Amino acid sequence: MEVKQIGIIKSPVDPDRIRLMAEVSYHDKAFPPESYWFEVSEKYAEFLSNSGNPWLICLLPLAVTLGEPLHISEPVDCQLYENVQELMHIWKCWYPHLHVIPIEAEVVHAERQESPVRVAAFFSGGVDSFFTLLWHNGKSNSSKKFHIEDLLLVCGFDVPLANQEGFFRIRDRLRKVAFELDKELIDVATNLRETRWGITDWELLSHGAALGCIALVFEKRYSRVLIASTWGYKNLEPYGSHVMTDHLFSTSRTKIVHDGASFSRVNKIEYIAKSDIALRELRVCWKSRSDENCCVCKKCYRTMITLELLGELDRCRRFNDSKVDIRRVEKYYSPRHFENNFLSEVSSLAVSKGRFDLAKAIDRSRKNSARLNKLLRIIRSFQNKRFVWRFAHPLERMLLSHYIT
Repeated sequence: MEVKQIGIIKSPVDPDRIRLMAEVSYHDKAFPPESYWFEVSEKYAEFLSNSGNPWLICLLPLAVTLGEPLHISEPVDCQLYENVQELMHIWKCWYPHLHVIPIEAEVVHAERQESPVRVAAFFSGGVDSFFTLLWHNGKSNSSKKFHIEDLLLVCGFDVPLANQEGFFRIRDRLRKVAFELDKELIDVATNLRETRWGITDWELLSHGAALGCIALVFEKRYSRVLIASTWGYKNLEPYGSHVMTDHLFSTSRTKIVHDGASFSRVNKIEYIAKSDIALRELRVCWKSRSDENCCVCKKCYRTMITLELLGELDRCRRFNDSKVDIRRVEKYYSPRHFENNFLSEVSSLAVSKGRFDLAKAIDRSRKNSARLNKLLRIIRSFQNKRFVWRFAHPLERMLLSHYIT
């Protein structure tokens, strides 16, 4: 895989925006070269990277998935180069089917010049990013808190490029949040998930790298960029954004910080529930691929359950006055251990609030999930068997259709 022709051009769709782009070609000639791009307002042109750093982080998940060497035409930072060697070995330990690949690029030491001083955080309006924003907001002498100045919002990840209107609605609402908290919201669009890169495992491998590469797109602007933690220290299973890996996207001048890992998801929701701003604009859903919470997927539902227990669900306008249905709670499907851990925390909260009906429903959902996981392992084993393989996927879909997934 080769990354070349890195440069900045005018956006073909908006005269006030520019694109940092590159051409990516693959060793497998059955796949033609593709243009990868990141688009921002022209006012940030001076801060865009002219190095190979963002492209190294961007393409690494695809390269290790395909097993192709990665050649980058522009120099990369020596610390980042060392970091990704360690990163690839972590990924390989987590997912043995991946590859540790050679990286061909000029490796350089950081130039002796004034380092950027601004701090940014990724912000989608969800639980984790709202917690990071509010936790660090305001003045503090704590060395563990940062003065966040910019909020980075990405179009092309959970909201696809095709849904421009939905993204603009999110942007307008979160601009209001930024204004109220004296921050600057910067929206970035990218076609990353519409390229061959989209074959990577977004949840378990590549979404941390996707955020890391966008942070390095602005490496001339930021000394630190915060990525809000998802599961935290209590749940250290392999995941795409992880306390063991996110900091390895750092360069000599720009540090990537995995933020908030010492707090559980329940802790975070309890904290942001004290904020009228967060309750007004909280958006957790990725399944709707839009600006609204669908209120039926498991990410929506687990947030609704916690807010219900805290007595704050009615104040969250983005959940459209939806109510928690005990029967649906029992159908919540947890395919992985860390989701079970989260449900266990919610169950404990329910008991502490005297909501034994919810606690029992959650416990039933965990038992149902355990039985379903055993059954799905059997069904998935059919995929490699003659004659019956064609029934595996339809049967799996039929079973999951009865659950909140």
